[in-house]
Amino acid sequence: MKKSLIALATLGAFAGAASAQSSVTLYGLVDLSVQHVKSGEDSPFAGAKTTRLSDGTAYGPGSRWGLRVSEDLGSGLKANVVLESGFGADDGRSQQSSRLFGRQAFVSLASTTLGEVRLGRQYTLHDETLSVGNPFGNTTVLNPGTYFNIGGASLANPTGAASVPLFIDNVRVDNAVQYISPSFAGFRVQGMVAAGEGTADRYQGLKGVYANGPLNVALSYEFGKRFTDDENVNKLLTLSANYDFGVVKVFAGAQRLKDPSFSAGNTLGLGSIGGATDIDKLTSYTVGASVPFGAVTVGANYSRAKYDIIGGGDETIGKFGVVGQYSLSKLTTVYAGYAQATGDAKNDVNEKRVFQVGLRKAF
Repeated sequence: MKKSLIALATLGAFAGAASAQSSVTLYGLVDLSVQHVKSGEDSPFAGAKTTRLSDGTAYGPGSRWGLRVSEDLGSGLKANVVLESGFGADDGRSQQSSRLFGRQAFVSLASTTLGEVRLGRQYTLHDETLSVGNPFGNTTVLNPGTYFNIGGASLANPTGAASVPLFIDNVRVDNAVQYISPSFAGFRVQGMVAAGEGTADRYQGLKGVYANGPLNVALSYEFGKRFTDDENVNKLLTLSANYDFGVVKVFAGAQRLKDPSFSAGNTLGLGSIGGATDIDKLTSYTVGASVPFGAVTVGANYSRAKYDIIGGGDETIGKFGVVGQYSLSKLTTVYAGYAQATGDAKNDVNEKRVFQVGLRKAF
């Protein structure tokens, strides 16, 4: 009996040591907003108005729940897993084409001295870069990565609509291998490759980051190798920066897309841009600022895109927006915002004017 007790105590000690080296974290975010939308006079809905309750996927960041797993392997090495599932809190349905872990699903090895290698479904480098250049990252009506729509099932439900982007933002890529370097005096580099596996374009990208004190800068370059003919397409250069002066934080960003490919399987999700496939180049920029007032932060920005048409000519679309955000706690935020479309195509889009009031709760 005594030997059994000693054995149980020894096993318990080893189990305690093992569990102390591993951690599993459940986390999540629920983001909903009431939105009042007015379509453009020349859109299929001819200036109609509607009020809808929408999940944050409409203007970011999107409701989700996930698991983070980390195991300390010793000598500064960790094994990590991230599994993240997106859902619409307005109706409870799965997002990202009903994938179980459609937002992120990857395993990684991370070293304090050598960097990290990630394998699986991950965020694209330009999506990460975009968030640096906007007052509330890739969220709210200020997000220039949120596409305008033309047509669709209804004004409240844009399913099947043609998309009109200010900034290209295909948020995630499958089958990706990414390397993230350690930070050296604020500098970090990232490289990512995603094999198309014969059904999609091969994705390739590099990103550099400088984050030190009040200054943050990110630069990414990505392109696809078309799986049908090995041509290099969708050459995307994205630059974003912000600087915190204390009383005000300023933001800026720019993007250029060359040699766009609208074929199935392209890694930027360019199924259709306003139904047109005769675009030669897309050039975009955004400028903005945010001002803190205690628990309240007010941000505004202006974004603009110019489409160069093959054979000559161009067309523009832009957006001005302002948002106020109040932090009830570190995990709970209420916000309100207004956005107005500008430019040549302002009357063609569904979301010519948008007003939103929302509540975001993290856990």
